[in-house]
Amino acid sequence: IEPKELQVNLQLCKYDFVNDWEAQSMGYGLGQTLPPKFSDFLIAHVASEVAQNTEFCIWQGDTAAGTNNSFDGFEKLIAASAAAGDIPAAQQVAAVAGGLLSTNIIDELSKVVDAIPAALYGKEDLFLYVGSQAAKLYVQALGGFGANGLANMGTQWWNNGSLTVNGVKIFVCPGMSANKMYVAQRSNLYFGTGLLNSTQEVKVLDMADLDASNNVRMVMRFTSAVQFGIAADLVEYA
Repeated sequence: IEPKELQVNLQLCKYDFVNDWEAQSMGYGLGQTLPPKFSDFLIAHVASEVAQNTEFCIWQGDTAAGTNNSFDGFEKLIAASAAAGDIPAAQQVAAVAGGLLSTNIIDELSKVVDAIPAALYGKEDLFLYVGSQAAKLYVQALGGFGANGLANMGTQWWNNGSLTVNGVKIFVCPGMSANKMYVAQRSNLYFGTGLLNSTQEVKVLDMADLDASNNVRMVMRFTSAVQFGIAADLVEYA
């Protein structure tokens, strides 16, 4: 893994937060200072946005798309490995024409499970990775299964619990494309980042003393990348 250096630069106006963020601490004068609590809030807010983008990049990231704040995700890396023949043909499942629907999701999930090699099936850290849309379709399908759905509870059977299909645990990935699925051991998927170095930092700078403005600038620098270990231990649905 070679983590890619990424960066976020933001500029916010403190005035936008005077009325709704601890006005007493910030003060109403012309020389408002940046309260530490607001600084913590700002860092947490930006970090949350970065985390969402990182989740997207983990799966759909593509440096060839011309986006600087990205890295190649699993979808691109696995597709390249499949095209090179590193993933056995029996473990490459063609996606259904027209995309996943609640009427075909169970059959398509079963196809993916059927493609799992015998040596991997039943492994403790084996997961079927699906996107949020596929998970919703599966929940919907099971809610309409039989006369009154799973356990006779209709569409109210699911309460954010775990999902499985044919003995394989399902892991829901919000950043994955709608019509792709993968099977892999968790220990075969890697996320890499630099630790304890100058490329992992967050800085918040109050500009009041520098240019007399009400602006706050924030810089976040970090590194990220993903990679898988053994291609022959993957199942691709694409």
